[in-house]
Amino acid sequence: MSITIVKPGISTTVQDFGRWGNQSMGQSIGGVMDEVSASIANIICKNDLHAPLIEMTLHGTELLVNEDAFIAFSGFGAEAMADETILPFYKLLFIPAGTLIRMKPKNKGCRSYLAMAGGMQFGEMGSTLQSGDRIKSEHRQYAFKGIERTKQIGISQWKIHFNEQDLLEHSIDSIRGPEWDWLDASAQDEIFTKPFIVSTQSNRMGYRLNEKVGGLKEKKELISTAVTKGIVQLTHEGNPVILMADAQTTGGYPRILRIAPAHIAKLAQCKPGDSIRFNQITEDLSILQSKAQRSLLNKIKSSIDLI
Repeated sequence: MSITIVKPGISTTVQDFGRWGNQSMGQSIGGVMDEVSASIANIICKNDLHAPLIEMTLHGTELLVNEDAFIAFSGFGAEAMADETILPFYKLLFIPAGTLIRMKPKNKGCRSYLAMAGGMQFGEMGSTLQSGDRIKSEHRQYAFKGIERTKQIGISQWKIHFNEQDLLEHSIDSIRGPEWDWLDASAQDEIFTKPFIVSTQSNRMGYRLNEKVGGLKEKKELISTAVTKGIVQLTHEGNPVILMADAQTTGGYPRILRIAPAHIAKLAQCKPGDSIRFNQITEDLSILQSKAQRSLLNKIKSSIDLI
């Protein structure tokens, strides 16, 4: 089975779930931006939870399915069309050979995912896909209950149900960062009371926020130190920057916040122009949120395994 990229759209990549353990050598973690949506697409296709899949930013991507394939879409920011047929997200789809899929605009969200039963094989993870690129999958005969292999598009009778709106809600839980106490009182107050707009200077490395906050208690310089996905830095100009999946491994700006890991998927669905607010929580609550998120994915996987 394989898929050919006809048009790459704004940004289309093949992503896994990152490379951990090499940050001390300067290697970014990388991987999918929205781990929740990506995991669910893989679960629907009965892939390994962390199998590589296609990540698409907003709309414009066009893909040609070269051989019969079972696929699943998840995430937000676009809707999938084959001719005049809407291909629903969070359902298993049978796509016959020769089908052209187009990703059309949708108001909410920013990133969608396409998983293919058998996983995906394509060179270097994270590289931007170009027209003509071919993504292959393991050749196996798949059979799923509730969907038939025919000469027409098939849509499963079942669907994954979870509170999708959670990923589109822009209240972002955060924990005080190592340099939080460097901020003056007005800056500390502003961080958790004012809205921030995601600027156009935002990408997979990080989100720069348009609004500025107050300054530091005193002028200090931070020797470059460790940073990772979810860290919020404060630039010299006073703009917060949220580090995302392709973030660098060291930085010299104060680390004023750390995004709760369970809420990074929410940020992944924010696009330039979206407004977000930071909500202060404790480390203990953040851990509980992560456990609850993993439990949800395990429950979804268990339900699919029965099909």
